[in-house]
Amino acid sequence: MAMLEIIDLRSHFPSPDGPVRAVNAVDLKIGENERLGLIGETGCGKTVLGMSIIRLLPPSARVEGRMIYKGQDLLDLTDEEMRRLRGKEIAMILQNPTTSLNPVLKVGEQIAEVIQLHHRCNRRDAKARAVKMLKAALIPEAERRADQYPHQLSGGMKERVMIAMGLASRPSFIIADEPTK
Repeated sequence: MAMLEIIDLRSHFPSPDGPVRAVNAVDLKIGENERLGLIGETGCGKTVLGMSIIRLLPPSARVEGRMIYKGQDLLDLTDEEMRRLRGKEIAMILQNPTTSLNPVLKVGEQIAEVIQLHHRCNRRDAKARAVKMLKAALIPEAERRADQYPHQLSGGMKERVMIAMGLASRPSFIIADEPTK
């Protein structure tokens, strides 16, 4: 059985000239412990496909088809059910950390927030796990970096923070947008 099966997925955005078909009739299956790489030119819909799976497209987007994850169609879930699944079961490591990280929160706090949301633990334990995740992402001086804001980190370090955040809840399924960066 596939961990994720996508059947005839279509993600369209309204425009004055008619719908923009960012994802059009995608079918794929991914089993447990399998990896799939999507290669395509800029603007061909790879990111929109990932955002469709985790249901983080703007409200104006129209998503049709089926996305069966571990036996349940993601499009049938309520927003609350999807919020509980997103991050804990399915995570997406976004390609632009500068726009994805909150500039007014320290990076350790942002990772700890994900951990606290999905694992019942106190703030101190979540922060300790966040530092551990930064170390796993090969960030030097992880304890000190956890107490810094995104603008205090290099672009490469911000990318590693996004990786640490994506892996923090030990998701079963990870979507890595631009994993070779």
